[in-house]
Amino acid sequence: MKIRKEYLVGAAACFLCLLSGAVNVHFVRLFTFAVGNLTGDIFRLLIEFDHSENDFYAAITLTLILVMFIAGAATSGATIHHPSFDIERPYGRSLMAIGGLFLIAAFFEPHSAMTALPVAAFASGFQNALATRYRGIVLRTTHVTGIITDLGQSIGMKIAGDLVERWKIWLHFFLFASFLAGGVVGILIDSATGDKAAFVIAGIYLLFGAMFHTVKHRLFGWHREE
Repeated sequence: MKIRKEYLVGAAACFLCLLSGAVNVHFVRLFTFAVGNLTGDIFRLLIEFDHSENDFYAAITLTLILVMFIAGAATSGATIHHPSFDIERPYGRSLMAIGGLFLIAAFFEPHSAMTALPVAAFASGFQNALATRYRGIVLRTTHVTGIITDLGQSIGMKIAGDLVERWKIWLHFFLFASFLAGGVVGILIDSATGDKAAFVIAGIYLLFGAMFHTVKHRLFGWHREE
């Protein structure tokens, strides 16, 4: 039976949301800073600059997180070249690069939060900009505010009688659920590994990226050079 393309895209997006949820929970638990959801970080940055000099370190760290997230998104735009999902784009190698960045962040965690957090933010920004549109849906895989907004909007339009495809509503719901599940997974991995979840998550990114690249080029015959 042929699987509909939107189901495959949705499954991949949900998997990335799950990983991002785990990443964010890990860094919030260790350092109280999120690396993929910057709304709270931006307001916290303003508050920190209004505090005493004892909070200067936190303010600089938050600034670096914000700048590096933007830099990661810019790098994704420069390498992917297009916001809409396209199977011929270098997603496999991009995911391996994200995994490598999280691995670097994991190595720096015990020594320098000011290094580890911006590196992780760069990886999150890169991921969030990989494919931001698919068949009229805005895809976000590192934070949930937009996902919840789109879910509520779609439900409201459906109730009002607009022709909203049901799979789009379910996709928003599963993206949200995947992010929440990822948070739980992050807590469980941290508990099982002694707060080393970043290493495990980085390995999953590397493995998933390598598998995607291999399947795309060898099994399905997409031979266009990335």
